[in-house]
Amino acid sequence: MADVTRGEINDIVAQFATQNKEYRDKLMADPKSVLAKQMNQELPDWLNVQVVQETADTIYLVLPHVPQEGDELSDADLEMVAGGKDEDKNNTYTCNDAIGIATRVEVNMSAV
Repeated sequence: MADVTRGEINDIVAQFATQNKEYRDKLMADPKSVLAKQMNQELPDWLNVQVVQETADTIYLVLPHVPQEGDELSDADLEMVAGGKDEDKNNTYTCNDAIGIATRVEVNMSAV
C-alpha cells in the first residue's frame, strides 16, 4: 500500500466528516477509536487524538510538533532500533532513506 502522509489522512477524515453526519458524530465522540479503526491498527496508549470543529466565526491553525534539543534519539540509539524484518522474512524495513518519522503505516480507509 502506498505511503499516506498525516496531511492526506487529515484530508480524508475531513472529507468523510463533511459528507457523513454519523461518521462526524462518532469522530467527535471518540476520535482515537475511529482513527484506529480506519487505519486498521492499534494506536499507542500514549498517543492523544483530539478533534475540534470550526465554526462560522472561528478557524484553527494546527502547528506541527517541533522537538526540543535532546528530545530525539542519538544516532547510536537509532542504529540499535533501525530496520528489521518480519517473521517470514518477506518484507524488509529500513529507516535509512526515511524523511521525518520513520514508521511504516498501512492505511485501510473507509467511511465508517
